[in-house]
Amino acid sequence: MQRVAIVDPNEASRESLRTLLLGVDFVWLEAECARYDYFFDVVQQATPDIVIVALDADRPKSLGMIQLLTAQYPKMPIITISMDSATLLQSLQRGARHFLTPPISLEDLVSTLRKVLSESGQQEQITGGSGGTKANGQVISILGSRGGVGCTSLAVNLAATLAADPENSVALLDLDLALGDADIAIDLPGSENISLADLARNIERLDMNYLRRALVKHVETGISVLRHPLELSEVSSIHEGHVERILNLLKISYTHLVLDLSKALLPTDIMHDQKGRGSNRQADLLAVAE
Repeated sequence: MQRVAIVDPNEASRESLRTLLLGVDFVWLEAECARYDYFFDVVQQATPDIVIVALDADRPKSLGMIQLLTAQYPKMPIITISMDSATLLQSLQRGARHFLTPPISLEDLVSTLRKVLSESGQQEQITGGSGGTKANGQVISILGSRGGVGCTSLAVNLAATLAADPENSVALLDLDLALGDADIAIDLPGSENISLADLARNIERLDMNYLRRALVKHVETGISVLRHPLELSEVSSIHEGHVERILNLLKISYTHLVLDLSKALLPTDIMHDQKGRGSNRQADLLAVAE
């Protein structure tokens, strides 16, 4: 667990940053400060592993404080936040390692924290969803040309094969929203768990902890499964934006994501292709069962 200290005189943005950090399960918010003048003393007392500094409340004072921190703690990673690119550049010149620009998403924050820890040799302390030590988030989509050709069986067996490697952490997502049966194929116990529909209804407060509670662990194989909606009436409430947000978070924590798609090519199925013709491609491999 990495200890983080933050400073931001703006109460609203400080609260937002605090909320985001509470959703990251490999860091602990050790200290927060509302005054640049006091932050150096806070760091001395709390001795955090990572410092996050919001610059925009008083840019000259915040930049001077970063320079002071760097001189005293040259190995301590500093992440800066600003809406002004010139200010961010100056913070990097004074010793900051990484930066973020508002509005900050949970995905961006976690990705930056992982980069910082990787550079400092602490990445191995972060575990994936199944206890693995790496998380590159490869996405494999399984598409059936029609029903009954073994699409779900292929997805389940592929996920189980990947999960057999202790280096991997694997999540299986049942995206056949209306007729999904991945939980039946894998003989997953219970039906009271959080489904994809529940995540969609609470997408604004979705964080890593909530998402992991939704994933059901299949003990025999080590696969973490996200169930399809339990009621047909819930299917219409799920759109591609929900799936994109969930995938982005899962890619941070799991080495492999196996997607069992529907046969109807809904927007939630082809989202990765629509958004994936550039650098943000969601699917790394598409397998078609015929």
